[in-house]
Amino acid sequence: MGKNKQLYLFDGYNVINKIPELKRFFPKELQRAREALVEYLASRRSCLGQDCEIKIIFDARKGNQALARQQIVKGICLLFADSGQEADDLIIDEVRRQYQHQQIKVVTNDNKIGNNVRAYKAKLLQVEELVRLLNPVKFSRQTAKGNVEHKINSIDGDDITTELEKLWK
Repeated sequence: MGKNKQLYLFDGYNVINKIPELKRFFPKELQRAREALVEYLASRRSCLGQDCEIKIIFDARKGNQALARQQIVKGICLLFADSGQEADDLIIDEVRRQYQHQQIKVVTNDNKIGNNVRAYKAKLLQVEELVRLLNPVKFSRQTAKGNVEHKINSIDGDDITTELEKLWK
């Protein structure tokens, strides 16, 4: 891996808890929340750069031992901590192993992770910064006419469709 290739490490459940359209599944529907995060990132990957590597790290498998410790879904690597281990430690270890080989951005609002990864020159992205990065139209400045341009992203569109289906039944 070249030093110019970006590695994004996501603190899975921390990110899910900070993004409203994903948080609604947490903690009752963990699998659905994880799938929604993967879809959210996969559908906006171009905003991060096509050549980037994405890893989402989750705490222990929450009682579901049938889950593989590592999975690749839609080109995104999912890593699960072993029982008794925290995602925080896996993220810090990953940064420690990779920081000399590539540029790393860690996405979390967790202070423990942030304080540790900065020591290895990893860039910390707060979840709110990530949301702005991945939704540039939603957070764009006013247009020349003074109107704010609004577009519905795919998750919002799915939510609207689901709500309308409920009303029509």
